[in-house]
Amino acid sequence: MDTENTLNRAYAHWLKDGIFEIGLGILFTGVGALRAIIHFAGAKSAAYYWLSGGLLVFMIGVAWGGKRFGEALKERITYPRTGYMAFKPRTYNYKNILAFIALLIFGGILGGMLGIFSTQPNQQKIGVFVPIVMGIVGALAFAYVAQRVEVKRLYYLAAFSIGIGLVIGALGVGVVLGVSFFYLSIGLALVVSGCVALVQYLRSHEPVDLNGESQ
Repeated sequence: MDTENTLNRAYAHWLKDGIFEIGLGILFTGVGALRAIIHFAGAKSAAYYWLSGGLLVFMIGVAWGGKRFGEALKERITYPRTGYMAFKPRTYNYKNILAFIALLIFGGILGGMLGIFSTQPNQQKIGVFVPIVMGIVGALAFAYVAQRVEVKRLYYLAAFSIGIGLVIGALGVGVVLGVSFFYLSIGLALVVSGCVALVQYLRSHEPVDLNGESQ
């Protein structure tokens, strides 16, 4: 039995209704909007400090509440239509641990670079490249997931990621606003993609009773 292939099909089944994309899109949209508001509030204003502290709270709150709300939606919408499946948690080996450590290191380096770039005087020049790099990284991530679990709509998000990165870079709005607009744009794209997937899912799947008959 090809366990990896079975898991990939299960992930594709889990993503089919678009609910995860909607939740992730709301998180990205909120982060992008809050970062832009923080920027316009000014570094010495009270709103700046309140919103800066609230950003982390917002991210944790959306991640915590979104997971539970998403599960509630799946129990009400998805499971009555296409069923529920669960797998025994995978045993983590050294490859998983190394991949997680590498991800943390990459995230730390990327965050540090953005922090350094945001304090440089030539914001306009640096701001051209940062959104483009983020667009490429986002496109690679979307394309990898799309290829692995065979969810084709993620290829459109990959193309959008590159496109919006190029557009924001061409606008030359600086590092902070460039990153904010990128998160905001990707978040909105995820919400739209998820909503389209959810509508298509509801149209193509009817709830079934315990005997397997459509209601």
